[in-house]
Amino acid sequence: MFGHRLEQEILDALADGTPSYVVDLAATIDEHPVAVEHACDRLHEDGSVRSIGCQRYAITASGRHQIAGTNPLPVESETPTETEGRT
Repeated sequence: MFGHRLEQEILDALADGTPSYVVDLAATIDEHPVAVEHACDRLHEDGSVRSIGCQRYAITASGRHQIAGTNPLPVESETPTETEGRT
């Protein structure tokens, strides 16, 4: 999902950790608010931002990893730990 210019600009604008309204993000990155809202919805769906409510978004750890160019760790490891296989 990540890699689209608009989504990247939104994540960059949210990188300082301060939640922002869609209209403020749109003004910051010089894009139409509706386009920014749709991009925020996509970012929310993939877990890069979280909705604070009233069209306000904050970056998540996953979003920070995307900015840094690293893959976030999976929420649940698919590799069993030493003790998971024991009965």
